[in-house]
Amino acid sequence: MNATKRKFNALLQGIGAKPTSQPPTTSTDGKYASNLDPLNRPSTPNSTLASDDTLTPNKEMGAPGVPSTPSDLLSKRRRVGVLGSTPGNEKTSGTTISNVVLKKWTPGGKAISPTKAATKVEPPKYCPSDRDELIKRLGTFQELTEWTPKPDKINEIEWAKRGWTCQGKERVQCTLCHKELVVKTGKREVDGKEVPVIVGSDIEEALVKRFVELIVDAHQEDCLWRKRGCDDTLLRLPLASPPAALASLRQRYDELCARQPFLPYDFNLRLPAGLDLQAVKWQLTPAFFNEPLPPKTNPSAPNDVALALALTGWQGLTNPRVGQVPNSATCATCLRRLGLWMFKSKEVDEATGQVLVPAPMDYLDPVREHRFFCPWRNAGTQHNPGAKAVDNKTAWQVLAQTIKNHAYLRVQAEKSNQRSILHRPTASVPVTPSKGGQADVDGRSPMLGPDMVEDEDEDTTVRDAKDKERWARLRRVKSLFDTKNGKKLRRTPTRPGSTASSRPPTAHTRQASVPPESTGEKK
Repeated sequence: MNATKRKFNALLQGIGAKPTSQPPTTSTDGKYASNLDPLNRPSTPNSTLASDDTLTPNKEMGAPGVPSTPSDLLSKRRRVGVLGSTPGNEKTSGTTISNVVLKKWTPGGKAISPTKAATKVEPPKYCPSDRDELIKRLGTFQELTEWTPKPDKINEIEWAKRGWTCQGKERVQCTLCHKELVVKTGKREVDGKEVPVIVGSDIEEALVKRFVELIVDAHQEDCLWRKRGCDDTLLRLPLASPPAALASLRQRYDELCARQPFLPYDFNLRLPAGLDLQAVKWQLTPAFFNEPLPPKTNPSAPNDVALALALTGWQGLTNPRVGQVPNSATCATCLRRLGLWMFKSKEVDEATGQVLVPAPMDYLDPVREHRFFCPWRNAGTQHNPGAKAVDNKTAWQVLAQTIKNHAYLRVQAEKSNQRSILHRPTASVPVTPSKGGQADVDGRSPMLGPDMVEDEDEDTTVRDAKDKERWARLRRVKSLFDTKNGKKLRRTPTRPGSTASSRPPTAHTRQASVPPESTGEKK
């Protein structure tokens, strides 16, 4: 090895001289010694000392043709064709092993680094008080091909409240401990198909009772869903605030108006008995349909069908992959999907209004189409536990009552404002009435109509009667506190220039108050 190094140093010294033909010597590694250069040679203490000892004036002066910079050495190495690692500033073509390992290739052709993939925020797995997460878990049970209806005690809402999601055909999985469980009642597989089996009522009750226990006990021992589930009132809708309730109602109305060609006709609807659509339209604020500015898809006149569906909790369906679905509606709480085309008559005579070709379904009951646990249909889910009185009202009934109360308060506020404007001049500035119902106040003479004058006279008469009654009551109350001594004190005259004392008189004061003439006469 040392001989090879000496030969290499001699080669560097004689680069400028005429080369002599020598047979290539091979090193112990099988590589040509003439192809070695300081960049490819492993650095060892011996090699460092050898290179330092071989410094000569020829090397320091630098002969012509000798590469004196690293770029010249690199270019020489490329010309010679030395096999080695490419320099760090050169870009390699193709996909290397490091690229395959450290990058994740997506179908779109973009690479995702593992650091970005690791920093992706995952949804909380244990969240008993999160309403949105409960609705997401309920959404996994909506496919009939994977989850069939179960008895009330083991339905999908009971499983979702304890952290279970549907992960297959009649199969549930915990979001925290990932335990899985197959839920089947009264069915068995025959040739790969599920066939209902007739079982006795006692056997079915035993199965239901067992699954009720498994809703809690099937979790692992340290699973938090085993200790506490979601509250029963978590699906309750907050509809008591008029601004928020009216804003969400307007949003649902706009989404349904965008699907106006697919909405059923008025006669295709069957609304509940307690829902008066015309009364609700009158109770809504005048600016409800105009503020904020409606989309171009909204009609000029209010759409009764869209308003009725919005009042009962329906809105437009939006698919995350496809986008807006123009012929369908959905409920944001129970996630029920409603095909509007199934309830709209296919052909109707516009002149007579007669149905020529009926719809596939007889009618649309917007309340009944919700799922059984939905607060728009179930009064127990919408029940307020903090209410003093028992309120068995569904969500649409609470919304209608909120609109009615808001309209009443608005009308009362408008009346009070009108009265304050009408009586403000008489209360603040004396008014001189004139002929024709005119009154001069600060040089202005506002004209009052006959109806306003009659209302003013009536209000004045009622006010005077109330004042008289109030004074009469005060006199009666005051008479209860009047005593004989008090009457005598009020009747006792006082000298001019003297002030009446509030203290009761004594014998000395009485004697001093009597004039001397009267005392002499008495004697």
